[in-house]
Amino acid sequence: MLSITIVLLVNLLIETSVSFTVVVPGDPVLAHVGSRVILSCWINPPENAEGLEIRWYRQNQFDNPVLLYNHGKIQNIQECYRNRTSLTPRSDQSGGLKDGDVSLRLEKLTFQDEGSFHCYVSGGTAYDGEAVELKITDSSGSWKALFFTLLILLLCLILGLVWLIHKYRQKLTGKKAAGKIVGDINIEELRKHAVEITIDREHSHPDLLVSKDCKIIRYNAGYDHTGEGFPYELCAFGAQRFTSGCHYWEVELAQKNTPPKNYWLIGVVKEGTFTSRDRSALTPSSGYWFLCSDGPNGFHTNTDQSVTFSLTPRPERLGVLLDYDNGQLSFYNVSKSKHLLTISATFSGSVVPLFNPGVADQTPLKILDCPKPVESAVESSQPLLTNNSSNA
Repeated sequence: MLSITIVLLVNLLIETSVSFTVVVPGDPVLAHVGSRVILSCWINPPENAEGLEIRWYRQNQFDNPVLLYNHGKIQNIQECYRNRTSLTPRSDQSGGLKDGDVSLRLEKLTFQDEGSFHCYVSGGTAYDGEAVELKITDSSGSWKALFFTLLILLLCLILGLVWLIHKYRQKLTGKKAAGKIVGDINIEELRKHAVEITIDREHSHPDLLVSKDCKIIRYNAGYDHTGEGFPYELCAFGAQRFTSGCHYWEVELAQKNTPPKNYWLIGVVKEGTFTSRDRSALTPSSGYWFLCSDGPNGFHTNTDQSVTFSLTPRPERLGVLLDYDNGQLSFYNVSKSKHLLTISATFSGSVVPLFNPGVADQTPLKILDCPKPVESAVESSQPLLTNNSSNA
């Protein structure tokens, strides 16, 4: 009885510690052109926010945030707000990030700053967001303030155009890198890089069932998937961490005498990254790289410009090759000895394997132990990918 009570208390403490609400002022914040302002935002109940992700963004610009704080430091600031924005306590009595104060300070305000600023905080299995409304006035009526605003607007337009050109180039590159089948592969060469992969029970989603050997995962039948579309939050992480080199593993997607699995997500993720049910939050800049099979909706990547395509036949066994040093994540149809696609990436720190079995079919994901490659008398010099002109 005592042990049961202790377990219940521990679970209660865990649930309490990961649950919070984002709070912002109920009324619009008023400020003058050229002045500075603090957009107050804090989490309740108060907790140390230094280890959380804090994202301030304008409407419909989640992937292009005004300011992004993660892994204990500011990771990115939008060009228009460089040198005029920071995370600042909302008052002298506030303890700042250590007390859950994630307020945003803006300086040299312009008319273009007027509107909604969204405050989004995530960590563990908890996340929440609210919007602060900023109203800009020009009490002086000076031409200087108007000129300053127009100058900032022109700068933003130029930088926005540069950003759009950059994204367009990324889209072209992404389509080239993540195309359909482009050639045959040598499975034996791939398996020379094989590593044993197991599931990290402690950090995987609580509604996943993991086998004793930590090789098989499926969703719990009692899991209540209330949202629409693919359950992106239902993720399991590999226990192995990689910071360099080539690493290969295979995943079984079909059981004997059953069709291939229709719903799954497989890839890699930066260690310590938090899961989210919002697909737009699972980006390469947030530390995610994956291929997702979403049933009749087809296959898609999470590259900055998502590439959607169909694969026929569906893979029964998927091979994954992480080439950390060259910044590539490749996927293979092992049963058909075909290369499916390669995602170009920039990895940093430790990355771990990522798995999600979906909820729309009962077939589990099974991580396989790759057989040792066949050793020949003469070492093969055949590359991993052999060009096939018929598939080019």
